[in-house]
Amino acid sequence: MLLIAPASFTDRVNEHIDVSIVQQTVPSDALGSYLETVAQHGATNLSPVQPFNLDHTAGLFITYDLPATGGMNKAQDMVVNHSNNTYDIVLNTSAADFDQQLPALQKVLNTWKWTAP
Repeated sequence: MLLIAPASFTDRVNEHIDVSIVQQTVPSDALGSYLETVAQHGATNLSPVQPFNLDHTAGLFITYDLPATGGMNKAQDMVVNHSNNTYDIVLNTSAADFDQQLPALQKVLNTWKWTAP
């Protein structure tokens, strides 16, 4: 699922929230290490891994900077295991817009409901 910021909010086309299921389930005790692999793809300034809850399911997240065309992006990457799947939720936005975009991500997370146990 891809949620893109409305044109009225920003003129940048690369700002979005992406929700995907990881191809192979990541063991719960390896979620932190999985998040830190973003450094292998050019991410810098990785925050410490932090816990969060998604509809009563524990997960982990980090924030980091990522080079992008025309500047620097900032991302918040979250992973959570549910029903034998690993879900990866990423807010990817211009570093300058990150603080303004974070509430939209929080709204998505606050209204999240699992449809399967």
